[in-house]
Amino acid sequence: MKTIIWYGNDLRVDDHLPLEEALRHDDPIEGHYVIRPDELKENRYGVIPLGRRRLQFLKETLEDLAGSLKALDIPLYVHVGHPLDVLDPNDRLVFQSSIGFNERRIERDVKSAWRGEWQVFDGFTLYPRDEIPFERMPFLFTEFRKKIESDAAPNRLIERAYTEATSPVDFPIDHGPVETDKRSAFPFQGGERAGRERLAHYLNGPVRTYKETRNGFGVDDSSKLSAYLANGSLSPRRVLHELERHEASHGANESTYWLYFELLWREFFQWVALEQGKRLFQAQGIRSKEKSWRVEEDVITRWQRGETGVDFVDSFMRELNATGWMSNRGRQIVASYFAKELGQDWRYGAAYFESRLIDYDVASNYGNWAYQAGVGNDSRDRRFNIARQQETYDPNGAFRNTWL
Repeated sequence: MKTIIWYGNDLRVDDHLPLEEALRHDDPIEGHYVIRPDELKENRYGVIPLGRRRLQFLKETLEDLAGSLKALDIPLYVHVGHPLDVLDPNDRLVFQSSIGFNERRIERDVKSAWRGEWQVFDGFTLYPRDEIPFERMPFLFTEFRKKIESDAAPNRLIERAYTEATSPVDFPIDHGPVETDKRSAFPFQGGERAGRERLAHYLNGPVRTYKETRNGFGVDDSSKLSAYLANGSLSPRRVLHELERHEASHGANESTYWLYFELLWREFFQWVALEQGKRLFQAQGIRSKEKSWRVEEDVITRWQRGETGVDFVDSFMRELNATGWMSNRGRQIVASYFAKELGQDWRYGAAYFESRLIDYDVASNYGNWAYQAGVGNDSRDRRFNIARQQETYDPNGAFRNTWL
């Protein structure tokens, strides 16, 4: 018998409970990562969920993980298929629990069919389940934040050093070359090493002004940690640990708190998604609010290409298409425009982001899209004034001139 670490969105060795559990046993250990076939096929919204830039970032991350696991004498295998088709259910299985509806459905399949021992651990969220002080999640973020800040504590960080060297993996998908656009605000490199380096760089200075710069579009205006949190190259506990260490050495200010505040927004959407399940993906959203959404292919295509004729919207969409990245401010603006001004079914926009964003994570993406569409966790159903947003955040046209 061997111990299998079934990897998902936890592609690291640091702060990784399944790995620590596997190392407690004397059996041989193998790491396995399984890509769902449906992620590689065009879906009902006309996009392939695992787009080329996401695949490239995933491949880089897996090669980085393979290097760290190799130092522990653990091989890493990558598959396309269902886990029960590629794993031996007689072995010992350890894995981190997922948030997404489809991922959890597969987990249930595996657990019900597994004949050997298995253990599942928390790790994608900052707080474990038993620290979330709600029988039902509050509808509004503010109520969640206040209660969490006063009553919850994350688990202890389990530290393990990553290895600098990468190791090739037999990646089962040929996604073709992916070029880096020289205009990119941040040319992402996948992997735990890159994530830790980015975290160290950001906490070495830029974090001190995060609250003032977070709506900007430059390299250090925001943390750029979301991609590493999304695929688990960084654990949220690691980010909080390093942030608290920074505050102990340099003092806390509004900006350092605001990075924690954004971790709590991420946390909120994870637990909402876990509670709501399939409802998160329904047209009426978690509010069951009926709206007359349209699906006009030509309108949607122009929005996707950045050809709406609204310069600020088009600039953000072209940045997304060229780099796999868009600022948080940009995401709010283009989502509001898609749902509120164009009146299109918000799920088509969310699915396009899923295909294109390197930092895609199901809860944050669909939670934020539902929020902007007025069918999620927003009691005010707000609408962005695009002209005012442009005047506030790009008054001199520098961002528009970069992408148009």
